[in-house]
Amino acid sequence: MRQEQQSAGVLRRRQHLAQAALLLAGVLVVFSLPMAPRPKPRCDAPSEAAARDGLTTVVHCGRAGERGTALRGPARLLFGERLDVNRSAERALQVIPGIGPARAAAIVAGRPYRTVADLERLHGIGPRTVERMAGYLTVASEGVP
Repeated sequence: MRQEQQSAGVLRRRQHLAQAALLLAGVLVVFSLPMAPRPKPRCDAPSEAAARDGLTTVVHCGRAGERGTALRGPARLLFGERLDVNRSAERALQVIPGIGPARAAAIVAGRPYRTVADLERLHGIGPRTVERMAGYLTVASEGVP
């Protein structure tokens, strides 16, 4: 009888350990899944409402078809727009992953660019770096900051 009780106790402990291991595995799987991208702010026609030092600080969200002052600096990125490598301020370029103060200064010093790929002519910027930054940069027409 005593041996049966010990066997039952060992069996229960093993079941509890198996349940704990399964729970731990589930938690690890959930935390290893990639996070869903955050949705972009809904704004049909963003325009600059206020600026400081040449960068947009307050955005007005208008209706589709409304045209206001174009966004300047990092505010453009928040609304899915890109920064113009020929016109953006050095400090605005620094918000892009892979561009720090030294690279931003080199980009500004190397202007003008005809394409984003032209950044490859700068020391330390190769095709892979340009590929990573390309989603944030553009070479736009006149009038775009």
